[in-house]
Amino acid sequence: MKTLSILVAAYRAEKWLAECIASIQSQCLPDGWCCELLIGVDGCGATEKVARQFMQDNVKVISMAKNFGTYVTFNTLMQYATGQLICRFDADDVMRDGYLAKQINELQQGSDMTMTWSIYTDAELTPTDHVQAHPNYHPPGGLNRRGTEGQFMLRRSVWDCLGGFRPWRCAADSDFLARVRHAGFSISVVEEFLYYRRTHPDSLIAHPETNFSSVLRTGLEKIRADLVLEYQRSAASLKVTPVLGSVNDSYIGHHSDL
Repeated sequence: MKTLSILVAAYRAEKWLAECIASIQSQCLPDGWCCELLIGVDGCGATEKVARQFMQDNVKVISMAKNFGTYVTFNTLMQYATGQLICRFDADDVMRDGYLAKQINELQQGSDMTMTWSIYTDAELTPTDHVQAHPNYHPPGGLNRRGTEGQFMLRRSVWDCLGGFRPWRCAADSDFLARVRHAGFSISVVEEFLYYRRTHPDSLIAHPETNFSSVLRTGLEKIRADLVLEYQRSAASLKVTPVLGSVNDSYIGHHSDL
């Protein structure tokens, strides 16, 4: 039996996490595959309380000692992951039928990394073309016909080659994708709307401290652009040493099929 590890970083996600987990647990995997779900609670007691309610055979809850940020949390979760494939997903989003199976099939056919189209919704999960994070992007009905950098599935060998995310508060997924491309790995996009991408003021790309016009993201995007130039000249290593966060406790279950 082969294993898919699903990594969910959760911070102040107590309103959304139950719906996210339910959508993961409702997925059907191809024959020969099982799933483990790793929830990294990023220094948030209310979210941890919700996460622990879902403890069962194939769920692990890892409690970060403080709020380290999404990407340090994902790096830390990888220390617990056992899967040959890795799926990164957000705690406020919801998978639609086929989200996991169709990406697994793409990887089994030779891709190294996969993404899918998505549907933007409001906080109540109603499709919307009002995307708080993108003032100039209004896809009709929220139908986002492009692969998204934040949600993806990949072979563990890709992660091992690149080391993980940079320990940035935002924009680290864009840097990771750039390193995937410059390392020569193949990326495919499943052209189906396979998950709901919830928009709300506290999301990473909409919050005033981390949105696209924020000082923090603007500065990091400049660093990322400079790094891309260095990747093109082979002047910067594509592999980074992952920064890990300290962990208060982990509540670990066992493997089971979805």
